[in-house]
Amino acid sequence: MKSKLEIYALSVCFAAMICVVISSGIGGYAFVRVLNPELTMSSYQYDQYQTNDAYWARDNYQYADDTTPVNRPSEKELTTKRVALFAIAKNSEKREGMQTLTGSFIFLFTGLTTLLIHLVVAKKSRVKDI
Repeated sequence: MKSKLEIYALSVCFAAMICVVISSGIGGYAFVRVLNPELTMSSYQYDQYQTNDAYWARDNYQYADDTTPVNRPSEKELTTKRVALFAIAKNSEKREGMQTLTGSFIFLFTGLTTLLIHLVVAKKSRVKDI
């Protein structure tokens, strides 16, 4: 029969494994987010930067009810602004991915440390049969 200490240690190991699996999944997605921010960016946000027309519609939604018409800039100006803001959006996505990845690594490290410590405790309690 298993001792209370062994049951405790194995229960903590089970919980630690759940933490490791979850943090690995979240960390994996964050890694993809850092490597390819265009892939993980929301489709709504991504689509707004693909054409000048989509960007202009996004940029001018707030003036839809205004009676004063807003003049559309030249295609060159619009493209320059759209590309620059798309780069900023990608950098923001990368930064958020790095933040999530950092948190996942901390959670993963804590889970693995807890798992290893309690595996040793479980093995020792089995050998000594406390």
